[in-house]
Amino acid sequence: MTAAGRPVLPGNLRTPALVAVALATVVFAVLGAHYAGDSGYGRLDGHAETLVDDAAGSHVSLLQRLTLFGSPPLVVVAAFVLCGICLALGRRRLAAVAIVGPGLTGLATTFLKPAIGRTMEFGGYAYPSGHTGGATSIALVVALLLVSLVRPGRTTGIALVVTIALVAGGTIGAGMVATGAHYPTDTVGGFCVAVATVLGSALLLERLAGWWHARRA
Repeated sequence: MTAAGRPVLPGNLRTPALVAVALATVVFAVLGAHYAGDSGYGRLDGHAETLVDDAAGSHVSLLQRLTLFGSPPLVVVAAFVLCGICLALGRRRLAAVAIVGPGLTGLATTFLKPAIGRTMEFGGYAYPSGHTGGATSIALVVALLLVSLVRPGRTTGIALVVTIALVAGGTIGAGMVATGAHYPTDTVGGFCVAVATVLGSALLLERLAGWWHARRA
């Protein structure tokens, strides 16, 4: 197989990715339905924020600076940089995902906020967190690129993708919560949007590529 034809997701990771997309969609929908039109802390938010505050301690200022990595301008720049890297390495399908995945994540978090209508106590739409979604989407593309380069086994590949996504999404999400910019469940929603859009676009691209090759054959 040529470098250009290398899959975004190895065959042994496609079923786990499909499960992750389905689970993320369900969690997002359940939380969105529960907090639609709400403006305040839920029971989960109160407990989660206490844990975040205890863990952050005196590092709130550091977390606040790290949240910049989830800001739209930096996510856009990172997406195009990753696209260029993927093209240079001959991963054309993954280069497309590097743009489409974060792009769809940004659009989804932007337009779903007013649709769901959850607001912060001081105003402004809250669910889902765009910063968390943006950072997670970039992290997932990085993880997919590493999997493509290293070609680990199924268990190692899953662990690599999950770890990178959780570290990036968890760090930015914790920063958003610690600085009072979002409720904890907002960050979970943003994380779920990124998982569903990035892995979903990767799976869809693989399906389309398979259909195209079959048609040409």
